[in-house]
Amino acid sequence: MPAKLGTGIGLWSNTTGKGKRLKRTIQNSEVMILLVLTAATEIILVNYLPVALCLDLPLIFALYIGWHSSLARGAVCGSMFGWIQDAILGVYLGINGFSKTLGSFGISYLSRWITMDSLLARCILVGLMSLFDDLLVMGMRTFLGQTVQQEIWLQVFLGVPVTGLVGGGFFFAYDRLQFPRKDFSQRLGNDNAHLSG
Repeated sequence: MPAKLGTGIGLWSNTTGKGKRLKRTIQNSEVMILLVLTAATEIILVNYLPVALCLDLPLIFALYIGWHSSLARGAVCGSMFGWIQDAILGVYLGINGFSKTLGSFGISYLSRWITMDSLLARCILVGLMSLFDDLLVMGMRTFLGQTVQQEIWLQVFLGVPVTGLVGGGFFFAYDRLQFPRKDFSQRLGNDNAHLSG
């Protein structure tokens, strides 16, 4: 299982002082890049391809950061992604912020108890979290007196598998970039040949 973003990555996991500040800066810059990417993508989708909004990109990014972060960092990042989505979609500010906060906090907690090494397991987890997020948002909108159109159910049934597949694929691919698997078999073979020769 890859290291948590909050506990150390790669070369900087055992460093102190300057190395920790550098690691934190890189992590914060990754979060900022994902926030800007989310805002740009959501603006483009709202204006030019509204049917593609069934893909909940802010949720995917919030869940990924939550999975590799502390509970507090996951919750804060989830709220930021949700607020961006609220502002762009024009819904009450805080609805998606609250749901993404709960989702990111929840997945951060789950990451301490379960491991997700297979692509299928990640897709299922992100899909279930997408369903939870959609139901929570619809429940809050209904509670606040906003009308929820019947077409929203079609968007939910399309969005859950789409978000699950894309999110699981993002988790899998980005983990491979961040934490590449080492192949020690070739080195072990070279060492054994060197020792026997």
